[in-house]
Amino acid sequence: MPQRYAASLHCRVGTLMAEKIYTSCTLDCPDGCGIVAEVENGRVTRLEGHREHEFTRGYLCAKTYRFPNRLYSEERILHPMKREGGRLDGAWQRISWDEALDLAAARIREGIDADGPLSIMHYQRTGSWGATKKLNHRFWNLMGGVTTNSGSLCSGAARAGQTLDFGTRAGHDPMDMLNSRLVLLWGRNPMATNLHMVPLLKEVRSRGGRVILIDPVRSESATICDEHVQTRVASDAEFAMALAKVILEEGLEDRGFLKDHTHGFAEYRALLDSRTLAELSEACDIGEDDIRRLAREYATSKPASILLGWGLNKYKHSAEVFRCVDALAALTGQIGIAGGGVSHGFNSQRLFDKLVEAPGRATHHRSIPEPTLGRGLLEANEPPVRMMFITGGNPINQSPNSMLVAQAFRALDFTVLVDSFMTDTADYAHLFLPTTTFLEEEDVLVSWGHNILGGVNPVIEPVGESRSDLWIFQRLAERLGIGAEMAGTPREWLARILTPMTHNGVTLEEVMEGPVRCPIAPMIPFADKVFPTASGRYEFITRLDHRPRRDEDFPLTFVTNFSKRWLLSQMTEAEHPKSPQVRVDPGSAALAGVRDGQRARLRSAVGVLEVEVKVDGRIGPGIVLMPVGTWIKRGGGANVLTEDVVSNFGLMAAYGETRVRLEPLPEAVTNEAREPAEA
Repeated sequence: MPQRYAASLHCRVGTLMAEKIYTSCTLDCPDGCGIVAEVENGRVTRLEGHREHEFTRGYLCAKTYRFPNRLYSEERILHPMKREGGRLDGAWQRISWDEALDLAAARIREGIDADGPLSIMHYQRTGSWGATKKLNHRFWNLMGGVTTNSGSLCSGAARAGQTLDFGTRAGHDPMDMLNSRLVLLWGRNPMATNLHMVPLLKEVRSRGGRVILIDPVRSESATICDEHVQTRVASDAEFAMALAKVILEEGLEDRGFLKDHTHGFAEYRALLDSRTLAELSEACDIGEDDIRRLAREYATSKPASILLGWGLNKYKHSAEVFRCVDALAALTGQIGIAGGGVSHGFNSQRLFDKLVEAPGRATHHRSIPEPTLGRGLLEANEPPVRMMFITGGNPINQSPNSMLVAQAFRALDFTVLVDSFMTDTADYAHLFLPTTTFLEEEDVLVSWGHNILGGVNPVIEPVGESRSDLWIFQRLAERLGIGAEMAGTPREWLARILTPMTHNGVTLEEVMEGPVRCPIAPMIPFADKVFPTASGRYEFITRLDHRPRRDEDFPLTFVTNFSKRWLLSQMTEAEHPKSPQVRVDPGSAALAGVRDGQRARLRSAVGVLEVEVKVDGRIGPGIVLMPVGTWIKRGGGANVLTEDVVSNFGLMAAYGETRVRLEPLPEAVTNEAREPAEA
């Protein structure tokens, strides 16, 4: 029987004894680790992995091991704050919770009475994947509905593309990869962003299988692969089409699967026939001989799986990229079989009772796409947005065209930020409400990277005066006349949210005691060959409109990646590098006149940053690579440069469409001030 940590320990916080308490990490990461927290005298002293967690296997990533440093950081804000005089240039001053909540409730009521509920925007992102965060939406729906954010900064194009093909985005269970003879690791870097996938990839190899990395950057994950295929940046659709052409030319397709389970094959073949292999080879910068060899290996190494990453999801045509890659699995009959498939992530919403959000109570509806947040706020009328209420996000830092977003925020009458740190967005807020971390909350984690449900038990009492999002919205509800409809303990709400799990034989009590496999998640999606598409079959892509963006003034493609050291913008000022760094290939550095270690201006059509340049032969030609998340106030902020371009499908931020140029700087030149971009 798996080891459980006694329920009595879950509520015994603040004692004089050392305890071990089970919980789960709710940060925006596919791994969703099971954690055992060691607590002594009411203080977290150590985090370790839960040994019985099927996917995370008893260890954590470096970010999670270091999380107690964030929990107890001197930079953490532990009491409500408001701006003196209500001005953005006013100094922050400490206030009580009663004053903070009274102020927020008054501004909500005033906004609704004066301009209607759509004059308020609730912006929520995925700073926490805890299930109770869904209740934030309930509050605003009970208020009649407000302006919300739509679209995606993360995986919208992937979801859209795979939904067009399969009817839904449904990846194979990670453990099924052990059945694969070949894994194509396509645009994904698990060594930095998905650490618990690494042992599975190593085990595939130890069993005689092969792992091939397909990426324009020779990332850390190349060290655990048998081969690295370095495609030209943003040419993945063309590379997939080239492989498909060879598979068909050499008769390696699965004709039975094509006949019985697919729709649109003739049109898809016509799409392939519209390009020669030589043209596709030139587009992706992979030789025809290598294309033929790789196509044969994929088609004949059945079962073979494809594990897609977020590097593919940042372009206008990203949904089509996913569809072109999906088509390889359909061509070869690698769908619905053990060890096969094309996996990117999971739809976690399938496990929740969405009625808890009270969608029927919202009579007003309007949304602003996240990829164009700055423009959307500035252009909104009838009514204009006058108040923002932000939970789980840092939109100034994470949105494309950051300085345009900042300009839009400056025009708002009142902004409330629920957070733990003075982020870039905090610089544009009038009221700061300090929230708790997952170590101080009771919640449930449904991961988007694996199928293990995680209990989130409160490990310690909230530090300082920090309070959970649910507590904050419940107190606001009391002040606004909807208190009874938001009332309830976290445990009571979780029981309602997870009703679909209860109906499938998993109780909330089991989930809170230890990791539990989701009872409705298949190891192998589409094993019955039934697809929730219009045709009931897999549907091929039949049209691709991709013209690589070129600009003589900005010759380099700006690529942002995730750091091994921090998660998105969740870092402290103390954790920042001394200066923002970018990596560039030797050829591009030489053309720009920049040497290794030199400071340079990195300029796009919408912004400029001063950076330290690292010349790195592992970077593909024509790329400038920069980790996302460093703060604008510390001289960083990759999205100062990114343009607010939207994907063709899925309302995804097409960050990778940004083009930049490097300009060498004399060593004596210091950071120049950055003004907001023109609207």
